[in-house]
Amino acid sequence: MTAAIRKIFVDNPAEFDPRKYLGPARDELKKLYIHKCENVLGSAGKA
Repeated sequence: MTAAIRKIFVDNPAEFDPRKYLGPARDELKKLYIHKCENVLGSAGKA
């Protein structure tokens, strides 16, 4: 999440609206959780 926020601040340093940088950061965090559940924990297809 921090890496996504830093990237946005580097690309657009004048950005200060949290809605502009927290949305993409939250999406990256969601991808990380999905990856961990499916690949790291081995819970893919067990629900």
